[in-house]
Amino acid sequence: MRGRLVYPTWQKMRTPVRAALILAVLTCCVRPGLTAEISEGRAILERNCGRCHAVAVGDASPLKEAPNLAIVLGSYPGERLEVELSEGIGSRHRDMPQIQFSAEEITSIYYYLHGEPPDSKYRRSQ
Repeated sequence: MRGRLVYPTWQKMRTPVRAALILAVLTCCVRPGLTAEISEGRAILERNCGRCHAVAVGDASPLKEAPNLAIVLGSYPGERLEVELSEGIGSRHRDMPQIQFSAEEITSIYYYLHGEPPDSKYRRSQ
């Protein structure tokens, strides 16, 4: 009886609502590092590429001809993405700089694009 007096709202909630609340709490409390990595990955792309490219799905690129990087890079398999970013994605035109990202930057970018840490043979061998 005591439990019913303390938690009447919780008991009235439907199961999907309770599950969503639990997931939200766990996401905020258990994985704060993931949120920081994702934010840092987006900031790295915006700082280095955002002048011409959109870096979020659904955004339009400032330069009409420049593809959306979240879509293009997000479609790369993990190992290819890491190799391309570490060696510097080749310039597609003369105004595009070739930028080589550090291992830490690559990890943050990977988190931003995929929501999980990179796990490839390429990363483990270094």
